[in-house]
Formats: sequence, C-alpha cells, structure tokens
Amino acid sequence: MRLSKKSIFALLAVCLLLTGIAAAVLFFSSQTPQERFGIYLSQSNQLVISDKDIVCYNQSSHEMTLTEEGIGKLDALTVPVRGTPFVVRLNGKEVYNGSFWTPISSISCDGIVVEVFRDHNAIVKIQRGYPSSDFASPGADPRNSPEIMGYFQKIGKLTQ
Repeated sequence: MRLSKKSIFALLAVCLLLTGIAAAVLFFSSQTPQERFGIYLSQSNQLVISDKDIVCYNQSSHEMTLTEEGIGKLDALTVPVRGTPFVVRLNGKEVYNGSFWTPISSISCDGIVVEVFRDHNAIVKIQRGYPSSDFASPGADPRNSPEIMGYFQKIGKLTQ
C-alpha cells in the first residue's frame, strides 16, 4: 500500500504539530516555579521538614501537625544540648533562622526553636525562646511572615 503525497504531507504536518505542542508544554512547565516550604539544616543544607511533611500549620500558635514521615525525620536528628541550626525557606528564599533543640538541654536560647520530641507527638511548635518565650529576644517575630502564612493558606494547610 502506497501513500499519496497528500497523505505523507498531512502525516508530516501532524507529527510536526505534536512535536511543537510537546516542546511548548516542556518549556512552559520548566518556567513555572515550584513553590515549596522547607526547614533545612544550616550546615549541610539537608531538607528536614517540607510542606509535604506538614498536615496543617496553626497561624496563632505556630504549631505544625506532622505526618508520620515528618515525625520520623525529626526523630532521626541528633541534636546536641546547644542545638542544631536550621533555616526556614520559602521557594528557595531564606525567611528566618532557628535551631532544633533538645528538651533535655539546660541551656537557654533567645532565638527561634523547634524542640525535637522523642515521644512521637505529631504536633511540633516553632517557638520563640527556650525553655519559654520569656527568654526570647525582643523585636519582630519572624514566624509571622506573610509569605509563609499566605503559602500555607494557598495550599489549604493554614489553621487559626
């Protein structure tokens, strides 16, 4: 069976059209930034907690309810009594710094702290100061970032 010249040109035109559409989809999908929240270890840049590990974020208490996987990631951290520094990023941009802190530490901290609990509690608080907010340094609270709150609102994980 031989194809006519018209059929060959029509087939070639369809192939070129599909190739062009595929190229456009690849180009535009690579241009769309992937929004992402993450808490990274400062020294190694290792992602510890991402928005995928967070079930919900409470805007007023700054408590995160974590998935089982998120709890496992915190449990896997080895945190000395002086803490392990982290950085909170949104879309690759640094928003604020803090430290993972062990609840057995007798050393106070005036910065942002995430206590690493070993009892598998799914709720983790990002707090100012350790052992309480009485030890927090004065000034603006970086946890109230409108970008972060807007992001959690956008992905449907923000609670009051």
